[in-house]
Amino acid sequence: MNTKIYIIFIASLLSLLSCNKKETKNNKPQSAKTTAAINDSVQAEEETPRKESINLFRLTYRDSSDVAFVSLSDIYPLNGKDNDKLILPEVEKMGIKAAGYFTIDSKYRKRFLTETNTSETDSLFVYDYSKNKLAAFSIKNLKTAAFLNPYSSEDAWPYHWYDYMIGFEINAQSLKGFSDYYSDVLVYVGKENPFTNKQLTPIVWKKISAKEFPSKAIKKKDLALLKNKTPGNTYSYKTEEYHYFLQEYLNSTEVGSRRLLVIDANTKEVITEKMFIESEGSSPAPLNSADDEVAVQYTGKLFKNKPPVVFGFQYESFGCSAISLIDKSNEDIYIQCDNRH
Repeated sequence: MNTKIYIIFIASLLSLLSCNKKETKNNKPQSAKTTAAINDSVQAEEETPRKESINLFRLTYRDSSDVAFVSLSDIYPLNGKDNDKLILPEVEKMGIKAAGYFTIDSKYRKRFLTETNTSETDSLFVYDYSKNKLAAFSIKNLKTAAFLNPYSSEDAWPYHWYDYMIGFEINAQSLKGFSDYYSDVLVYVGKENPFTNKQLTPIVWKKISAKEFPSKAIKKKDLALLKNKTPGNTYSYKTEEYHYFLQEYLNSTEVGSRRLLVIDANTKEVITEKMFIESEGSSPAPLNSADDEVAVQYTGKLFKNKPPVVFGFQYESFGCSAISLIDKSNEDIYIQCDNRH
Protein backbone atom coordinates (compact mmCIF):
# COMPACT_ATOMS: atom_id res chain seq x y z
CA MET A 1 0.00 0.00 0.00
CA ASN A 2 1.36 3.50 -0.88
CA THR A 3 2.79 5.12 2.29
CA LYS A 4 0.70 8.26 2.01
CA ILE A 5 -2.51 6.26 1.37
CA TYR A 6 -1.72 4.28 4.51
CA ILE A 7 -1.19 7.47 6.52
CA ILE A 8 -4.47 8.95 5.28
CA PHE A 9 -6.29 5.69 6.07
CA ILE A 10 -4.92 5.64 9.62
CA ALA A 11 -5.78 9.32 10.10
CA SER A 12 -9.33 8.69 8.89
CA LEU A 13 -9.72 5.89 11.40
CA LEU A 14 -8.35 8.06 14.19
CA SER A 15 -10.76 10.84 13.27
CA LEU A 16 -13.68 8.42 13.40
CA LEU A 17 -12.66 6.52 16.51
CA SER A 18 -11.18 9.19 18.74
CA CYS A 19 -12.96 11.20 21.36
CA ASN A 20 -13.97 14.82 21.01
CA LYS A 21 -12.32 17.37 23.27
CA LYS A 22 -15.68 18.95 24.02
CA GLU A 23 -18.40 17.28 26.03
CA THR A 24 -21.08 17.17 23.39
CA LYS A 25 -24.73 16.30 23.56
CA ASN A 26 -23.94 12.88 22.04
CA ASN A 27 -21.50 11.72 24.74
CA LYS A 28 -22.45 8.73 26.85
CA PRO A 29 -22.91 9.37 30.60
CA GLN A 30 -20.05 7.91 32.65
CA SER A 31 -22.12 5.82 35.05
CA ALA A 32 -25.67 4.91 35.93
CA LYS A 33 -25.38 6.85 39.21
CA THR A 34 -24.60 10.12 37.45
CA THR A 35 -27.04 9.75 34.54
CA ALA A 36 -29.88 11.68 36.18
CA ALA A 37 -27.62 14.55 37.21
CA ILE A 38 -26.08 14.79 33.76
CA ASN A 39 -29.49 14.70 32.11
CA ASP A 40 -30.66 17.60 34.28
CA SER A 41 -27.58 19.75 33.73
CA VAL A 42 -26.36 18.91 30.21
CA GLN A 43 -28.28 21.70 28.51
CA ALA A 44 -26.83 24.32 30.84
CA GLU A 45 -23.27 23.02 30.65
CA GLU A 46 -22.84 22.16 26.97
CA GLU A 47 -21.34 24.72 24.64
CA THR A 48 -23.51 26.37 22.02
CA PRO A 49 -23.09 24.28 18.86
CA ARG A 50 -20.90 25.94 16.25
CA LYS A 51 -22.95 27.21 13.31
CA GLU A 52 -21.23 26.57 10.01
CA SER A 53 -22.10 28.58 6.90
CA ILE A 54 -22.61 25.22 5.19
CA ASN A 55 -23.05 21.81 6.82
CA LEU A 56 -20.69 19.25 5.34
CA PHE A 57 -20.49 15.63 6.46
CA ARG A 58 -18.16 12.67 6.14
CA LEU A 59 -18.98 9.36 4.49
CA THR A 60 -18.22 6.24 6.53
CA TYR A 61 -17.61 2.79 5.10
CA ARG A 62 -18.77 -0.34 6.88
CA ASP A 63 -16.46 -3.35 6.92
CA SER A 64 -17.69 -6.34 4.90
CA SER A 65 -20.74 -4.38 3.84
CA ASP A 66 -22.22 -2.88 0.69
CA VAL A 67 -23.45 0.09 2.68
CA ALA A 68 -21.86 3.51 3.12
CA PHE A 69 -23.15 5.67 5.95
CA VAL A 70 -23.57 9.43 6.53
CA SER A 71 -24.08 10.51 10.13
CA LEU A 72 -26.12 13.66 10.79
CA SER A 73 -25.93 13.29 14.56
CA ASP A 74 -23.85 16.47 14.87
CA ILE A 75 -26.86 18.53 13.80
CA TYR A 76 -29.54 16.34 15.42
CA PRO A 77 -30.41 18.55 18.45
CA LEU A 78 -30.80 15.90 21.12
CA ASN A 79 -30.39 16.60 24.82
CA GLY A 80 -30.07 14.65 28.02
CA LYS A 81 -33.82 14.67 28.63
CA ASP A 82 -34.72 13.02 25.36
CA ASN A 83 -36.20 9.57 25.81
CA ASP A 84 -34.74 6.61 23.92
CA LYS A 85 -38.23 5.62 22.77
CA LEU A 86 -38.68 9.00 21.06
CA ILE A 87 -35.50 8.58 19.03
CA LEU A 88 -35.05 4.89 18.25
CA PRO A 89 -37.05 1.66 18.34
CA GLU A 90 -36.56 -0.60 21.37
CA VAL A 91 -33.13 -2.04 20.64
CA GLU A 92 -33.40 -4.59 23.46
CA LYS A 93 -36.00 -6.48 21.44
CA MET A 94 -33.62 -6.70 18.46
CA GLY A 95 -30.84 -8.49 20.29
CA ILE A 96 -27.28 -7.29 20.71
CA LYS A 97 -26.04 -8.34 17.27
CA ALA A 98 -28.90 -6.86 15.24
CA ALA A 99 -28.73 -3.66 17.30
CA GLY A 100 -25.27 -2.83 15.96
CA TYR A 101 -26.73 -1.40 12.75
CA PHE A 102 -30.34 -1.14 11.70
CA THR A 103 -32.65 0.99 9.58
CA ILE A 104 -35.43 3.06 11.10
CA ASP A 105 -38.63 4.40 9.65
CA SER A 106 -42.06 5.73 10.57
CA LYS A 107 -42.17 8.22 13.45
CA TYR A 108 -38.44 7.92 14.18
CA ARG A 109 -37.49 8.90 10.64
CA LYS A 110 -40.04 11.71 10.66
CA ARG A 111 -38.63 13.17 13.88
CA PHE A 112 -35.06 12.83 12.60
CA LEU A 113 -35.90 14.69 9.38
CA THR A 114 -37.79 17.42 11.22
CA GLU A 115 -35.09 18.04 13.81
CA THR A 116 -32.28 18.12 11.24
CA ASN A 117 -34.31 20.40 8.96
CA THR A 118 -34.25 17.80 6.20
CA SER A 119 -37.04 17.22 3.72
CA GLU A 120 -38.04 14.12 1.77
CA THR A 121 -37.69 16.30 -1.33
CA ASP A 122 -34.06 17.19 -0.52
CA SER A 123 -31.10 15.45 -2.07
CA LEU A 124 -27.90 14.05 -0.63
CA PHE A 125 -24.85 15.11 -2.67
CA VAL A 126 -21.66 13.05 -2.41
CA TYR A 127 -18.60 14.76 -3.89
CA ASP A 128 -15.09 13.34 -4.22
CA TYR A 129 -12.82 16.37 -4.64
CA SER A 130 -9.73 14.33 -5.53
CA LYS A 131 -11.46 12.66 -8.46
CA ASN A 132 -14.03 15.36 -9.25
CA LYS A 133 -16.86 12.84 -9.01
CA LEU A 134 -20.38 13.69 -7.87
CA ALA A 135 -23.28 11.41 -7.00
CA ALA A 136 -26.72 12.64 -5.94
CA PHE A 137 -29.47 10.72 -4.17
CA SER A 138 -33.02 11.74 -3.34
CA ILE A 139 -33.65 11.64 0.42
CA LYS A 140 -37.00 9.94 -0.13
CA ASN A 141 -35.13 7.01 -1.70
CA LEU A 142 -32.59 6.64 1.12
CA LYS A 143 -33.08 4.64 4.28
CA THR A 144 -32.50 6.24 7.66
CA ALA A 145 -30.19 4.13 9.82
CA ALA A 146 -28.65 3.93 13.27
CA PHE A 147 -25.00 2.87 13.42
CA LEU A 148 -23.40 1.94 16.75
CA ASN A 149 -20.47 4.30 17.25
CA PRO A 150 -17.07 2.56 17.30
CA TYR A 151 -16.39 3.40 20.93
CA SER A 152 -19.39 1.48 22.19
CA SER A 153 -18.95 -2.08 23.38
CA GLU A 154 -21.10 -5.01 24.42
CA ASP A 155 -20.52 -3.93 28.02
CA ALA A 156 -22.82 -0.98 27.30
CA TRP A 157 -25.75 -3.26 26.45
CA PRO A 158 -28.60 -2.41 26.29
CA TYR A 159 -27.58 0.47 24.03
CA HIS A 160 -29.09 3.94 24.24
CA TRP A 161 -29.53 6.73 21.70
CA TYR A 162 -26.23 8.33 22.67
CA ASP A 163 -24.43 5.12 21.60
CA TYR A 164 -25.53 5.63 18.00
CA MET A 165 -24.73 7.69 14.95
CA ILE A 166 -27.97 8.43 13.11
CA GLY A 167 -28.11 9.24 9.43
CA PHE A 168 -28.57 7.86 5.92
CA GLU A 169 -27.26 4.74 4.25
CA ILE A 170 -26.12 4.59 0.64
CA ASN A 171 -25.55 1.54 -1.51
CA ALA A 172 -21.78 1.40 -1.90
CA GLN A 173 -22.22 0.05 -5.43
CA SER A 174 -23.47 3.53 -6.36
CA LEU A 175 -20.11 5.00 -5.32
CA LYS A 176 -17.76 2.92 -7.45
CA GLY A 177 -14.70 4.88 -8.47
CA PHE A 178 -14.73 7.11 -5.39
CA SER A 179 -11.57 7.40 -3.28
CA ASP A 180 -10.54 4.50 -1.04
CA TYR A 181 -12.30 4.56 2.32
CA TYR A 182 -14.06 7.73 1.06
CA SER A 183 -11.09 9.70 2.45
CA ASP A 184 -11.58 12.60 0.00
CA VAL A 185 -15.37 12.66 0.05
CA LEU A 186 -17.66 15.44 1.29
CA VAL A 187 -21.42 15.13 1.74
CA TYR A 188 -24.08 17.83 1.66
CA VAL A 189 -27.84 17.51 2.23
CA GLY A 190 -30.16 20.12 0.75
CA LYS A 191 -32.12 21.38 -2.23
CA GLU A 192 -29.25 22.17 -4.59
CA ASN A 193 -25.74 20.93 -5.21
CA PRO A 194 -23.33 23.41 -3.57
CA PHE A 195 -20.21 22.06 -5.30
CA THR A 196 -18.79 23.61 -8.47
CA ASN A 197 -17.70 20.24 -9.88
CA LYS A 198 -14.43 21.89 -10.91
CA GLN A 199 -11.33 19.84 -10.26
CA LEU A 200 -9.41 21.10 -7.25
CA THR A 201 -5.68 21.51 -7.66
CA PRO A 202 -3.25 19.51 -5.52
CA ILE A 203 -0.64 21.87 -4.09
CA VAL A 204 2.87 20.87 -5.12
CA TRP A 205 5.23 22.58 -2.70
CA LYS A 206 8.59 23.99 -3.71
CA LYS A 207 11.25 24.50 -1.06
CA ILE A 208 12.48 28.11 -0.86
CA SER A 209 14.81 30.09 1.39
CA ALA A 210 13.41 31.50 4.63
CA LYS A 211 14.10 35.08 3.48
CA GLU A 212 11.55 34.63 0.66
CA PHE A 213 8.73 34.19 3.18
CA PRO A 214 6.70 37.44 3.32
CA SER A 215 7.70 39.78 6.16
CA LYS A 216 4.39 39.89 8.01
CA ALA A 217 4.46 39.95 11.79
CA ILE A 218 3.10 36.89 13.57
CA LYS A 219 0.03 37.55 15.71
CA LYS A 220 0.75 37.71 19.45
CA LYS A 221 -1.50 34.76 20.29
CA ASP A 222 0.25 32.63 17.66
CA LEU A 223 3.70 33.80 18.73
CA ALA A 224 3.01 32.49 22.23
CA LEU A 225 2.12 29.08 20.81
CA LEU A 226 5.44 28.96 18.94
CA LYS A 227 7.51 29.48 22.07
CA ASN A 228 10.56 27.18 22.15
CA LYS A 229 9.95 26.11 18.53
CA THR A 230 12.59 26.72 15.86
CA PRO A 231 11.93 27.50 12.17
CA GLY A 232 12.25 24.58 9.78
CA ASN A 233 11.79 24.41 6.01
CA THR A 234 10.00 27.08 4.00
CA TYR A 235 7.84 26.33 0.95
CA SER A 236 5.84 28.11 -1.73
CA TYR A 237 3.28 27.38 -4.43
CA LYS A 238 1.94 29.71 -7.11
CA THR A 239 -1.18 30.00 -9.23
CA GLU A 240 -2.35 32.87 -11.42
CA GLU A 241 -4.49 34.20 -8.57
CA TYR A 242 -2.53 33.44 -5.41
CA HIS A 243 0.90 32.81 -3.96
CA TYR A 244 0.97 30.33 -1.07
CA PHE A 245 3.77 30.40 1.51
CA LEU A 246 4.32 27.83 4.24
CA GLN A 247 6.75 28.06 7.14
CA GLU A 248 7.39 25.02 9.30
CA TYR A 249 8.33 25.08 12.99
CA LEU A 250 10.11 22.25 14.74
CA ASN A 251 9.69 20.52 18.08
CA SER A 252 13.34 19.57 18.46
CA THR A 253 13.84 17.85 15.06
CA GLU A 254 10.24 17.03 14.12
CA VAL A 255 7.75 19.31 12.37
CA GLY A 256 5.10 20.33 14.87
CA SER A 257 3.50 23.52 13.54
CA ARG A 258 3.09 25.44 10.32
CA ARG A 259 2.20 28.98 9.31
CA LEU A 260 0.35 29.57 6.03
CA LEU A 261 0.05 32.86 4.16
CA VAL A 262 -2.00 33.20 0.97
CA ILE A 263 -1.22 36.36 -0.99
CA ASP A 264 -3.04 37.96 -3.90
CA ALA A 265 -0.76 37.48 -6.92
CA ASN A 266 -1.62 40.93 -8.32
CA THR A 267 -1.93 43.22 -5.29
CA LYS A 268 0.58 41.31 -3.11
CA GLU A 269 -1.88 41.70 -0.24
CA VAL A 270 -2.14 38.97 2.40
CA ILE A 271 -5.60 37.46 1.98
CA THR A 272 -5.47 34.55 4.39
CA GLU A 273 -3.24 33.73 7.36
CA LYS A 274 -3.45 30.43 9.22
CA MET A 275 -1.46 28.84 12.00
CA PHE A 276 -1.57 25.07 12.41
CA ILE A 277 -0.32 24.09 15.86
CA GLU A 278 0.35 20.48 16.86
CA SER A 279 -1.55 19.39 19.94
CA GLU A 280 -2.70 16.28 21.76
CA GLY A 281 -5.46 15.86 19.20
CA SER A 282 -3.87 17.18 15.99
CA SER A 283 -0.73 16.46 14.01
CA PRO A 284 0.79 17.84 10.80
CA ALA A 285 -0.17 16.11 7.57
CA PRO A 286 2.58 15.18 5.10
CA LEU A 287 3.17 17.78 2.41
CA ASN A 288 2.49 16.99 -1.23
CA SER A 289 5.39 16.51 -3.59
CA ALA A 290 5.57 16.14 -7.35
CA ASP A 291 6.09 12.38 -7.04
CA ASP A 292 3.04 11.65 -4.90
CA GLU A 293 0.16 9.65 -6.34
CA VAL A 294 -2.15 10.87 -3.60
CA ALA A 295 -2.44 14.51 -2.53
CA VAL A 296 -3.34 15.90 0.89
CA GLN A 297 -3.32 19.69 0.39
CA TYR A 298 -5.76 21.09 -2.17
CA THR A 299 -6.87 24.50 -3.35
CA GLY A 300 -9.43 25.81 -5.82
CA LYS A 301 -13.07 26.73 -6.26
CA LEU A 302 -14.94 24.06 -4.27
CA PHE A 303 -18.25 25.85 -3.62
CA LYS A 304 -20.49 27.71 -6.04
CA ASN A 305 -21.29 30.66 -3.78
CA LYS A 306 -18.08 30.97 -1.76
CA PRO A 307 -14.48 32.06 -2.29
CA PRO A 308 -11.77 29.56 -3.23
CA VAL A 309 -10.54 27.21 -0.53
CA VAL A 310 -7.34 25.68 0.81
CA PHE A 311 -7.08 22.73 3.19
CA GLY A 312 -5.29 19.54 4.20
CA PHE A 313 -2.57 20.72 6.60
CA GLN A 314 -3.25 18.65 9.69
CA TYR A 315 -4.93 15.51 10.91
CA GLU A 316 -7.46 15.67 13.73
CA SER A 317 -7.91 12.79 16.15
CA PHE A 318 -10.13 14.56 18.70
CA GLY A 319 -11.99 17.08 16.56
CA CYS A 320 -12.99 17.49 12.93
CA SER A 321 -10.93 18.83 10.05
CA ALA A 322 -11.65 22.20 8.46
CA ILE A 323 -11.72 23.81 5.03
CA SER A 324 -10.36 27.37 4.94
CA LEU A 325 -11.86 30.04 2.72
CA ILE A 326 -9.39 32.30 0.93
CA ASP A 327 -10.80 35.70 1.78
CA LYS A 328 -10.59 38.37 4.48
CA SER A 329 -13.10 36.55 6.70
CA ASN A 330 -10.49 33.85 7.43
CA GLU A 331 -13.47 31.52 7.87
CA ASP A 332 -12.93 27.84 8.54
CA ILE A 333 -15.74 25.43 7.70
CA TYR A 334 -15.48 22.44 10.04
CA ILE A 335 -16.73 19.16 8.61
CA GLN A 336 -19.40 17.49 10.75
CA CYS A 337 -17.53 14.25 11.40
CA ASP A 338 -19.43 12.89 14.45
CA ASN A 339 -16.19 12.49 16.38
CA ARG A 340 -16.80 11.29 19.96
CA HIS A 341 -16.41 8.46 22.47
